[in-house]
Amino acid sequence: MDKRNKGRLLLIASVAVFCCIAGAAVFFAMGGRALIAPPGWVSWQEKEAGDENLTLLVDEKRASLFLEGDRSSPVWVSDKTLRVQDGFLADIDRDGDTEMVLLLWKRGRYGKHRPFWIDADEKTFSQHIFIYDVGESGSVRNKWFASDIGQDVLRMKLLKEDPAIFITETLSGECLLWAWESFGLKNLDNEVTFLAYGDNIIHERIIEYANRYEDGRYDFLYEPFLDEIGSADIAAIQAETVLVDKASAVSGYPSFGSPLAVGEAIRNAGFDIAVCGNNHALDRGIYGIDVTDSFYRDNGITCIGIQESGDKNYRPYEVVSRNGIRFALFSYTYGTNAGDVSDRYPSAVHYLPKTEDEKRKLVRDLKDARKDADFVVVFVHWGKEYEEEVTDEQRLVAGLLAEGGCDVVIGSHPHVTQDTEVITRPDGGQMLVYYSLGNFRADQKGERNGADTGIGAKAVFTVEHSFDGVRIKHWETGSVDSFWKSR
Repeated sequence: MDKRNKGRLLLIASVAVFCCIAGAAVFFAMGGRALIAPPGWVSWQEKEAGDENLTLLVDEKRASLFLEGDRSSPVWVSDKTLRVQDGFLADIDRDGDTEMVLLLWKRGRYGKHRPFWIDADEKTFSQHIFIYDVGESGSVRNKWFASDIGQDVLRMKLLKEDPAIFITETLSGECLLWAWESFGLKNLDNEVTFLAYGDNIIHERIIEYANRYEDGRYDFLYEPFLDEIGSADIAAIQAETVLVDKASAVSGYPSFGSPLAVGEAIRNAGFDIAVCGNNHALDRGIYGIDVTDSFYRDNGITCIGIQESGDKNYRPYEVVSRNGIRFALFSYTYGTNAGDVSDRYPSAVHYLPKTEDEKRKLVRDLKDARKDADFVVVFVHWGKEYEEEVTDEQRLVAGLLAEGGCDVVIGSHPHVTQDTEVITRPDGGQMLVYYSLGNFRADQKGERNGADTGIGAKAVFTVEHSFDGVRIKHWETGSVDSFWKSR
Protein backbone atom coordinates (compact mmCIF):
# COMPACT_ATOMS: atom_id res chain seq x y z
CA MET A 1 0.00 0.00 0.00
CA ASP A 2 1.48 3.34 -0.96
CA LYS A 3 1.86 6.27 1.38
CA ARG A 4 -1.08 8.11 -0.22
CA ASN A 5 -3.56 5.26 0.52
CA LYS A 6 -2.17 4.81 4.03
CA GLY A 7 -2.74 8.50 4.65
CA ARG A 8 -6.33 8.24 3.43
CA LEU A 9 -7.04 5.27 5.71
CA LEU A 10 -5.51 7.08 8.65
CA LEU A 11 -7.67 10.13 7.93
CA ILE A 12 -10.83 7.99 7.68
CA ALA A 13 -9.99 6.25 10.97
CA SER A 14 -9.41 9.59 12.69
CA VAL A 15 -12.74 10.93 11.45
CA ALA A 16 -14.52 7.79 12.67
CA VAL A 17 -12.99 8.12 16.14
CA PHE A 18 -13.97 11.80 16.25
CA CYS A 19 -17.55 10.99 15.24
CA CYS A 20 -17.80 8.35 17.96
CA ILE A 21 -16.57 10.79 20.58
CA ALA A 22 -18.86 13.55 19.31
CA GLY A 23 -21.79 11.14 19.19
CA ALA A 24 -21.17 10.08 22.78
CA ALA A 25 -21.05 13.72 23.83
CA VAL A 26 -24.38 14.34 22.12
CA PHE A 27 -25.91 11.34 23.87
CA PHE A 28 -24.70 12.65 27.25
CA ALA A 29 -26.11 16.08 26.44
CA MET A 30 -29.43 14.39 25.69
CA GLY A 31 -29.65 13.06 29.23
CA GLY A 32 -27.97 9.73 28.70
CA ARG A 33 -30.99 8.03 27.17
CA ALA A 34 -28.85 6.00 24.79
CA LEU A 35 -25.69 5.50 26.84
CA ILE A 36 -23.81 2.43 27.94
CA ALA A 37 -23.43 4.08 31.38
CA PRO A 38 -25.43 6.63 33.42
CA PRO A 39 -24.72 10.25 32.35
CA GLY A 40 -22.06 12.35 33.99
CA TRP A 41 -24.51 14.81 35.56
CA VAL A 42 -25.86 12.20 37.98
CA SER A 43 -25.32 13.13 41.64
CA TRP A 44 -24.71 9.86 43.46
CA GLN A 45 -26.00 10.37 46.99
CA GLU A 46 -24.32 9.08 50.13
CA LYS A 47 -26.89 9.05 52.89
CA GLU A 48 -28.51 7.20 55.77
CA ALA A 49 -32.22 6.99 56.46
CA GLY A 50 -34.40 5.22 58.98
CA ASP A 51 -34.17 4.69 62.73
CA GLU A 52 -32.43 2.53 65.32
CA ASN A 53 -34.39 -0.54 64.20
CA LEU A 54 -34.00 -0.29 60.45
CA THR A 55 -31.41 1.73 58.54
CA LEU A 56 -31.01 2.33 54.82
CA LEU A 57 -27.52 3.19 53.61
CA VAL A 58 -27.03 4.56 50.10
CA ASP A 59 -23.34 4.52 49.26
CA GLU A 60 -21.12 3.77 46.27
CA LYS A 61 -24.15 3.31 43.98
CA ARG A 62 -25.55 0.52 46.18
CA ALA A 63 -28.35 0.40 48.75
CA SER A 64 -28.04 -1.69 51.93
CA LEU A 65 -30.40 -2.41 54.82
CA PHE A 66 -29.24 -2.95 58.40
CA LEU A 67 -31.14 -4.03 61.50
CA GLU A 68 -30.63 -2.38 64.89
CA GLY A 69 -27.60 -0.45 63.72
CA ASP A 70 -25.50 -3.54 63.02
CA ARG A 71 -23.19 -2.48 60.18
CA SER A 72 -21.25 -5.73 60.13
CA SER A 73 -23.88 -7.65 58.19
CA PRO A 74 -26.56 -6.08 55.99
CA VAL A 75 -29.85 -7.97 55.77
CA TRP A 76 -30.33 -6.84 52.17
CA VAL A 77 -28.16 -5.34 49.43
CA SER A 78 -29.37 -4.05 46.06
CA ASP A 79 -28.64 -6.13 43.00
CA LYS A 80 -25.27 -5.37 41.44
CA THR A 81 -26.95 -4.67 38.09
CA LEU A 82 -28.68 -1.64 39.65
CA ARG A 83 -26.86 1.63 40.26
CA VAL A 84 -28.62 3.39 43.13
CA GLN A 85 -28.61 7.17 43.01
CA ASP A 86 -30.81 8.05 46.03
CA GLY A 87 -33.29 6.50 48.45
CA PHE A 88 -35.34 6.72 51.64
CA LEU A 89 -37.61 4.70 53.94
CA ALA A 90 -41.25 5.74 54.42
CA ASP A 91 -44.80 4.50 54.74
CA ILE A 92 -45.42 5.63 51.19
CA ASP A 93 -48.79 3.85 50.82
CA ARG A 94 -50.00 4.80 54.32
CA ASP A 95 -50.69 1.18 55.33
CA GLY A 96 -48.65 1.32 58.54
CA ASP A 97 -45.70 -0.65 57.13
CA THR A 98 -42.35 0.55 55.83
CA GLU A 99 -41.45 0.85 52.17
CA MET A 100 -38.05 1.52 50.62
CA VAL A 101 -38.02 3.94 47.69
CA LEU A 102 -34.96 3.97 45.45
CA LEU A 103 -34.00 6.24 42.58
CA LEU A 104 -31.72 4.18 40.37
CA TRP A 105 -30.28 3.42 36.95
CA LYS A 106 -30.46 0.11 35.13
CA ARG A 107 -30.15 -1.27 31.62
CA GLY A 108 -33.41 -1.22 29.70
CA ARG A 109 -36.42 1.03 29.90
CA TYR A 110 -38.72 -1.67 31.28
CA GLY A 111 -38.66 -4.56 33.73
CA LYS A 112 -39.78 -8.13 33.14
CA HIS A 113 -42.91 -6.84 31.49
CA ARG A 114 -43.15 -4.25 28.75
CA PRO A 115 -45.94 -2.82 26.55
CA PHE A 116 -47.20 -5.32 24.00
CA TRP A 117 -46.23 -3.04 21.13
CA ILE A 118 -42.55 -3.04 22.19
CA ASP A 119 -40.71 -5.94 20.53
CA ALA A 120 -37.49 -5.72 22.53
CA ASP A 121 -36.17 -3.58 25.36
CA GLU A 122 -33.20 -1.27 24.90
CA LYS A 123 -29.84 -2.22 26.38
CA THR A 124 -28.88 1.28 27.41
CA PHE A 125 -29.12 2.77 30.92
CA SER A 126 -32.25 4.64 32.01
CA GLN A 127 -33.53 6.12 35.28
CA HIS A 128 -36.24 4.47 37.40
CA ILE A 129 -38.03 4.57 40.75
CA PHE A 130 -38.28 1.21 42.52
CA ILE A 131 -40.42 0.60 45.63
CA TYR A 132 -39.98 -2.38 47.96
CA ASP A 133 -41.98 -3.62 50.95
CA VAL A 134 -39.76 -4.03 54.01
CA GLY A 135 -40.75 -6.41 56.80
CA GLU A 136 -39.94 -6.01 60.50
CA SER A 137 -37.16 -8.58 60.20
CA GLY A 138 -35.64 -6.73 57.26
CA SER A 139 -37.15 -8.96 54.59
CA VAL A 140 -37.52 -7.18 51.27
CA ARG A 141 -40.18 -7.84 48.65
CA ASN A 142 -40.69 -6.14 45.28
CA LYS A 143 -43.72 -3.82 45.41
CA TRP A 144 -43.72 -1.52 42.37
CA PHE A 145 -41.15 -0.70 39.70
CA ALA A 146 -41.49 2.22 37.31
CA SER A 147 -40.45 2.18 33.70
CA ASP A 148 -37.97 4.82 32.57
CA ILE A 149 -39.23 8.02 34.25
CA GLY A 150 -37.61 10.14 31.54
CA GLN A 151 -37.19 13.26 33.66
CA ASP A 152 -33.46 13.45 34.50
CA VAL A 153 -34.03 13.51 38.27
CA LEU A 154 -31.13 14.97 40.22
CA ARG A 155 -32.29 14.18 43.76
CA MET A 156 -35.35 13.36 45.87
CA LYS A 157 -36.59 13.59 49.45
CA LEU A 158 -39.71 13.21 51.56
CA LEU A 159 -41.94 16.25 51.91
CA LYS A 160 -41.72 17.66 55.42
CA GLU A 161 -45.41 18.57 55.47
CA ASP A 162 -46.52 15.04 54.54
CA PRO A 163 -43.98 12.20 54.89
CA ALA A 164 -46.00 9.98 52.55
CA ILE A 165 -45.31 12.38 49.66
CA PHE A 166 -41.89 12.92 48.14
CA ILE A 167 -40.42 15.57 45.89
CA THR A 168 -37.95 15.20 43.05
CA GLU A 169 -35.81 17.87 41.42
CA THR A 170 -34.79 17.53 37.79
CA LEU A 171 -31.59 18.66 36.15
CA SER A 172 -33.44 21.74 34.82
CA GLY A 173 -34.61 22.71 38.33
CA GLU A 174 -38.22 21.58 37.91
CA CYS A 175 -39.72 20.01 41.04
CA LEU A 176 -42.38 17.30 41.02
CA LEU A 177 -44.48 15.80 43.81
CA TRP A 178 -45.13 12.05 43.94
CA ALA A 179 -47.69 10.09 45.94
CA TRP A 180 -48.96 6.54 46.06
CA GLU A 181 -52.44 6.00 44.68
CA SER A 182 -54.17 2.63 44.34
CA PHE A 183 -51.26 0.70 42.86
CA GLY A 184 -48.47 2.96 41.73
CA LEU A 185 -47.10 6.48 41.92
CA LYS A 186 -48.77 9.54 40.48
CA ASN A 187 -47.68 13.14 40.13
CA LEU A 188 -49.52 15.69 42.29
CA ASP A 189 -50.18 19.32 41.48
CA ASN A 190 -47.11 21.13 42.76
CA GLU A 191 -48.47 24.69 42.54
CA VAL A 192 -51.02 26.96 44.21
CA THR A 193 -52.39 30.00 42.40
CA PHE A 194 -53.37 32.84 44.72
CA LEU A 195 -55.70 35.62 43.53
CA ALA A 196 -56.59 38.72 45.55
CA TYR A 197 -58.77 41.72 44.76
CA GLY A 198 -58.97 45.12 46.41
CA ASP A 199 -61.75 47.00 48.21
CA ASN A 200 -65.29 45.65 47.85
CA ILE A 201 -67.47 48.63 48.85
CA ILE A 202 -71.26 48.39 48.70
CA HIS A 203 -72.39 51.98 48.15
CA GLU A 204 -75.97 53.17 48.34
CA ARG A 205 -76.56 53.14 44.58
CA ILE A 206 -75.47 49.49 44.39
CA ILE A 207 -77.98 48.59 47.11
CA GLU A 208 -80.75 50.48 45.32
CA TYR A 209 -79.95 48.79 42.01
CA ALA A 210 -79.92 45.30 43.56
CA ASN A 211 -83.31 45.89 45.20
CA ARG A 212 -84.87 47.34 42.06
CA TYR A 213 -83.48 45.14 39.29
CA GLU A 214 -81.93 42.01 40.87
CA ASP A 215 -84.54 41.00 43.45
CA GLY A 216 -82.13 41.90 46.24
CA ARG A 217 -79.29 39.72 44.92
CA TYR A 218 -75.72 40.90 44.30
CA ASP A 219 -74.30 38.15 42.10
CA PHE A 220 -74.18 40.60 39.19
CA LEU A 221 -71.23 42.35 40.87
CA TYR A 222 -68.91 39.37 40.47
CA GLU A 223 -70.16 37.76 37.26
CA PRO A 224 -67.36 39.33 35.11
CA PHE A 225 -64.76 37.61 37.33
CA LEU A 226 -66.21 34.13 37.79
CA ASP A 227 -63.79 32.37 35.44
CA GLU A 228 -60.64 33.74 37.04
CA ILE A 229 -61.98 33.23 40.57
CA GLY A 230 -62.86 29.65 39.69
CA SER A 231 -59.44 28.95 38.17
CA ALA A 232 -57.54 30.17 41.25
CA ASP A 233 -56.73 27.74 44.04
CA ILE A 234 -57.23 30.53 46.60
CA ALA A 235 -59.27 33.68 45.91
CA ALA A 236 -59.46 36.57 48.38
CA ILE A 237 -61.61 39.70 48.55
CA GLN A 238 -61.14 42.79 50.71
CA ALA A 239 -64.64 42.85 52.22
CA GLU A 240 -64.60 46.48 53.31
CA THR A 241 -68.26 46.71 54.34
CA VAL A 242 -69.57 44.58 57.21
CA LEU A 243 -72.66 42.39 56.87
CA VAL A 244 -75.91 42.95 58.75
CA ASP A 245 -79.00 40.76 59.12
CA LYS A 246 -81.56 43.53 59.79
CA ALA A 247 -83.03 45.81 57.12
CA SER A 248 -82.81 48.75 59.52
CA ALA A 249 -79.00 48.34 59.69
CA VAL A 250 -78.44 48.43 55.92
CA SER A 251 -76.75 51.59 54.69
CA GLY A 252 -74.08 52.99 52.38
CA TYR A 253 -71.44 55.67 52.83
CA PRO A 254 -70.19 56.88 55.26
CA SER A 255 -71.23 54.21 57.79
CA PHE A 256 -71.68 50.95 55.89
CA GLY A 257 -73.91 47.98 56.59
CA SER A 258 -74.36 45.48 53.75
CA PRO A 259 -77.18 42.94 53.61
CA LEU A 260 -76.37 39.24 53.97
CA ALA A 261 -77.14 38.88 50.26
CA VAL A 262 -73.75 40.52 49.59
CA GLY A 263 -72.06 37.74 51.55
CA GLU A 264 -74.12 35.17 49.64
CA ALA A 265 -72.91 36.63 46.34
CA ILE A 266 -69.31 36.48 47.58
CA ARG A 267 -69.86 32.84 48.50
CA ASN A 268 -71.54 32.05 45.18
CA ALA A 269 -68.66 33.63 43.27
CA GLY A 270 -66.28 31.13 44.87
CA PHE A 271 -64.20 33.32 47.16
CA ASP A 272 -62.20 31.45 49.79
CA ILE A 273 -60.98 34.38 51.92
CA ALA A 274 -62.86 37.42 53.26
CA VAL A 275 -60.38 40.06 54.41
CA CYS A 276 -62.23 42.13 57.01
CA GLY A 277 -59.57 44.15 58.81
CA ASN A 278 -60.30 47.70 57.64
CA ASN A 279 -61.38 51.14 58.86
CA HIS A 280 -65.10 50.34 58.39
CA ALA A 281 -65.02 47.15 60.49
CA LEU A 282 -66.88 48.83 63.37
CA ASP A 283 -69.36 50.85 61.32
CA ARG A 284 -72.14 48.76 62.89
CA GLY A 285 -70.38 48.21 66.19
CA ILE A 286 -69.69 44.78 67.61
CA TYR A 287 -73.02 43.65 66.14
CA GLY A 288 -71.63 44.04 62.61
CA ILE A 289 -68.46 42.16 63.59
CA ASP A 290 -70.50 39.28 64.99
CA VAL A 291 -72.80 38.98 61.97
CA THR A 292 -69.94 39.24 59.47
CA ASP A 293 -67.58 36.78 61.15
CA SER A 294 -70.36 34.28 61.81
CA PHE A 295 -71.72 34.42 58.25
CA TYR A 296 -68.40 33.85 56.53
CA ARG A 297 -67.35 31.02 58.79
CA ASP A 298 -70.76 29.32 58.53
CA ASN A 299 -70.42 29.46 54.75
CA GLY A 300 -66.94 27.98 54.56
CA ILE A 301 -65.13 31.25 53.90
CA THR A 302 -62.05 32.01 55.98
CA CYS A 303 -62.58 35.36 57.69
CA ILE A 304 -59.46 37.27 58.80
CA GLY A 305 -58.88 40.60 60.53
CA ILE A 306 -61.87 40.43 62.88
CA GLN A 307 -63.21 38.07 65.55
CA GLU A 308 -66.72 37.88 66.96
CA SER A 309 -67.32 39.06 70.51
CA GLY A 310 -67.68 35.56 71.93
CA ASP A 311 -64.19 34.63 70.73
CA LYS A 312 -61.95 35.55 73.68
CA ASN A 313 -58.69 34.12 72.33
CA TYR A 314 -56.83 36.43 69.98
CA ARG A 315 -55.91 34.56 66.78
CA PRO A 316 -53.55 36.70 64.72
CA TYR A 317 -53.77 34.43 61.69
CA GLU A 318 -55.70 31.62 60.04
CA VAL A 319 -54.15 28.73 58.12
CA VAL A 320 -55.44 27.59 54.73
CA SER A 321 -53.93 24.59 52.91
CA ARG A 322 -53.90 23.81 49.19
CA ASN A 323 -51.92 21.11 47.36
CA GLY A 324 -49.81 20.42 50.43
CA ILE A 325 -48.84 24.09 50.93
CA ARG A 326 -50.04 25.77 54.13
CA PHE A 327 -50.68 29.53 54.05
CA ALA A 328 -50.78 31.64 57.22
CA LEU A 329 -53.09 34.60 56.54
CA PHE A 330 -53.05 37.86 58.54
CA SER A 331 -55.19 40.99 58.23
CA TYR A 332 -54.47 44.33 59.92
CA THR A 333 -55.93 47.84 59.74
CA TYR A 334 -54.43 51.18 60.72
CA GLY A 335 -57.63 52.05 62.64
CA THR A 336 -61.44 52.12 62.61
CA ASN A 337 -63.70 55.10 61.87
CA ALA A 338 -66.25 54.33 64.59
CA GLY A 339 -63.87 54.34 67.52
CA ASP A 340 -62.20 51.42 69.23
CA VAL A 341 -63.79 48.67 71.34
CA SER A 342 -60.54 46.96 72.26
CA ASP A 343 -61.07 47.65 75.97
CA ARG A 344 -64.14 45.39 75.96
CA TYR A 345 -63.38 43.20 72.94
CA PRO A 346 -59.59 43.04 72.56
CA SER A 347 -59.74 40.53 69.69
CA ALA A 348 -62.58 42.11 67.70
CA VAL A 349 -60.40 44.07 65.24
CA HIS A 350 -56.77 43.35 64.40
CA TYR A 351 -54.94 46.68 64.43
CA LEU A 352 -51.48 47.56 63.20
CA PRO A 353 -49.13 48.07 66.16
CA LYS A 354 -48.58 51.52 67.63
CA THR A 355 -46.19 50.90 70.52
CA GLU A 356 -42.81 49.20 70.50
CA ASP A 357 -44.19 46.30 72.52
CA GLU A 358 -46.98 45.84 69.99
CA LYS A 359 -44.48 45.91 67.15
CA ARG A 360 -42.39 43.20 68.80
CA LYS A 361 -45.53 41.13 69.28
CA LEU A 362 -46.43 41.43 65.60
CA VAL A 363 -42.96 40.21 64.62
CA ARG A 364 -43.30 37.28 67.04
CA ASP A 365 -46.72 36.40 65.64
CA LEU A 366 -45.32 36.35 62.11
CA LYS A 367 -42.43 34.11 63.14
CA ASP A 368 -44.77 31.82 65.08
CA ALA A 369 -46.92 31.48 61.96
CA ARG A 370 -43.92 30.10 60.11
CA LYS A 371 -44.00 27.11 62.48
CA ASP A 372 -47.59 26.35 61.42
CA ALA A 373 -47.32 27.22 57.75
CA ASP A 374 -45.02 27.24 54.74
CA PHE A 375 -45.97 30.66 53.40
CA VAL A 376 -47.08 33.88 55.13
CA VAL A 377 -49.44 36.42 53.53
CA VAL A 378 -50.37 39.70 55.28
CA PHE A 379 -53.29 41.87 54.15
CA VAL A 380 -52.91 45.39 55.47
CA HIS A 381 -55.24 48.39 55.35
CA TRP A 382 -52.91 51.41 55.25
CA GLY A 383 -51.77 54.50 53.35
CA LYS A 384 -53.62 57.65 52.31
CA GLU A 385 -56.88 57.66 50.41
CA TYR A 386 -56.64 58.67 46.73
CA GLU A 387 -52.82 58.88 46.87
CA GLU A 388 -50.82 56.88 44.35
CA GLU A 389 -47.56 57.53 46.15
CA VAL A 390 -46.53 55.03 48.80
CA THR A 391 -46.17 56.79 52.16
CA ASP A 392 -43.20 56.62 54.51
CA GLU A 393 -45.47 54.96 57.08
CA GLN A 394 -46.36 52.20 54.62
CA ARG A 395 -42.67 51.53 54.02
CA LEU A 396 -41.97 51.43 57.76
CA VAL A 397 -44.75 48.88 58.28
CA ALA A 398 -43.47 46.86 55.30
CA GLY A 399 -40.06 46.79 56.95
CA LEU A 400 -41.62 45.43 60.14
CA LEU A 401 -43.43 42.72 58.18
CA ALA A 402 -40.16 41.83 56.43
CA GLU A 403 -38.47 41.49 59.81
CA GLY A 404 -41.12 38.94 60.76
CA GLY A 405 -40.43 36.89 57.62
CA CYS A 406 -43.58 37.69 55.64
CA ASP A 407 -43.64 36.41 52.06
CA VAL A 408 -46.38 38.55 50.45
CA VAL A 409 -48.05 41.80 51.55
CA ILE A 410 -51.33 42.87 49.94
CA GLY A 411 -52.40 46.44 50.65
CA SER A 412 -55.72 48.27 50.46
CA HIS A 413 -57.47 51.51 51.55
CA PRO A 414 -56.17 54.21 49.16
CA HIS A 415 -58.94 53.26 46.61
CA VAL A 416 -56.35 53.78 43.86
CA THR A 417 -53.54 51.50 42.80
CA GLN A 418 -49.98 51.85 44.04
CA ASP A 419 -46.67 50.26 43.13
CA THR A 420 -45.74 46.61 43.49
CA GLU A 421 -42.17 45.74 44.44
CA VAL A 422 -39.98 42.98 45.84
CA ILE A 423 -38.10 43.69 49.08
CA THR A 424 -35.16 41.75 50.47
CA ARG A 425 -35.91 40.69 54.05
CA PRO A 426 -33.33 40.83 56.85
CA ASP A 427 -33.08 37.01 56.69
CA GLY A 428 -32.11 37.22 53.02
CA GLY A 429 -35.48 36.05 51.70
CA GLN A 430 -37.74 37.98 49.34
CA MET A 431 -41.02 39.72 50.22
CA LEU A 432 -43.47 40.71 47.48
CA VAL A 433 -45.44 43.88 48.32
CA TYR A 434 -48.61 45.03 46.55
CA TYR A 435 -48.89 48.43 48.23
CA SER A 436 -52.48 49.02 47.10
CA LEU A 437 -54.85 47.13 44.82
CA GLY A 438 -57.33 50.02 44.78
CA ASN A 439 -61.04 49.27 44.41
CA PHE A 440 -62.55 45.99 43.26
CA ARG A 441 -66.31 46.69 43.26
CA ALA A 442 -67.53 50.17 44.20
CA ASP A 443 -69.62 53.12 43.06
CA GLN A 444 -66.61 55.39 42.71
CA LYS A 445 -65.44 56.70 39.38
CA GLY A 446 -63.32 59.59 38.33
CA GLU A 447 -60.10 61.22 39.34
CA ARG A 448 -59.17 62.07 42.91
CA ASN A 449 -55.86 63.90 43.24
CA GLY A 450 -55.10 62.88 39.66
CA ALA A 451 -55.69 59.16 40.31
CA ASP A 452 -58.53 57.07 38.85
CA THR A 453 -60.68 55.29 41.43
CA GLY A 454 -62.46 53.33 38.68
CA ILE A 455 -59.38 51.27 37.81
CA GLY A 456 -58.21 48.76 40.37
CA ALA A 457 -55.71 45.92 40.39
CA LYS A 458 -55.54 42.24 41.21
CA ALA A 459 -52.66 40.38 42.82
CA VAL A 460 -51.88 37.07 41.14
CA PHE A 461 -49.00 34.88 42.26
CA THR A 462 -48.16 31.21 42.01
CA VAL A 463 -46.48 29.38 44.88
CA GLU A 464 -44.74 26.04 44.37
CA HIS A 465 -42.90 23.36 46.27
CA SER A 466 -39.18 23.48 45.62
CA PHE A 467 -36.54 21.11 46.87
CA ASP A 468 -35.44 23.65 49.48
CA GLY A 469 -38.93 24.79 50.52
CA VAL A 470 -41.93 26.72 49.24
CA ARG A 471 -41.26 29.64 46.91
CA ILE A 472 -42.97 32.07 44.54
CA LYS A 473 -42.74 30.78 41.00
CA HIS A 474 -44.47 33.67 39.24
CA TRP A 475 -46.26 36.89 40.14
CA GLU A 476 -48.06 39.69 38.34
CA THR A 477 -50.30 42.68 38.91
CA GLY A 478 -53.39 42.69 36.70
CA SER A 479 -55.85 45.47 35.95
CA VAL A 480 -59.50 45.53 37.09
CA ASP A 481 -62.35 47.73 35.87
CA SER A 482 -63.68 48.31 39.35
CA PHE A 483 -66.46 50.81 38.73
CA TRP A 484 -69.85 49.17 39.02
CA LYS A 485 -72.00 49.94 35.99
CA SER A 486 -75.78 50.16 36.34
CA ARG A 487 -78.27 49.71 33.53
